[in-house]
Amino acid sequence: MSSVEFTRPGRRDERREKTTLFCPTCGHESSATDEGDWLVTEHDRDGEHEVAYVCPDCGETLTVQPLLSQ
Repeated sequence: MSSVEFTRPGRRDERREKTTLFCPTCGHESSATDEGDWLVTEHDRDGEHEVAYVCPDCGETLTVQPLLSQ
């Protein structure tokens, strides 16, 4: 599978992987893969196992998703 890149409006000279996450609060950006620096926490809520992606700079929670069992 080939890597998909995109350019951010206003920054045409910078190329980023499609898996880049952006913090809406402070503008931090990093890969959503294991190569990124997001704080990833797992927890149980209402009997469901979830994973949360948290910004390492400002502490904003970007997304909380169900953790799918393998």
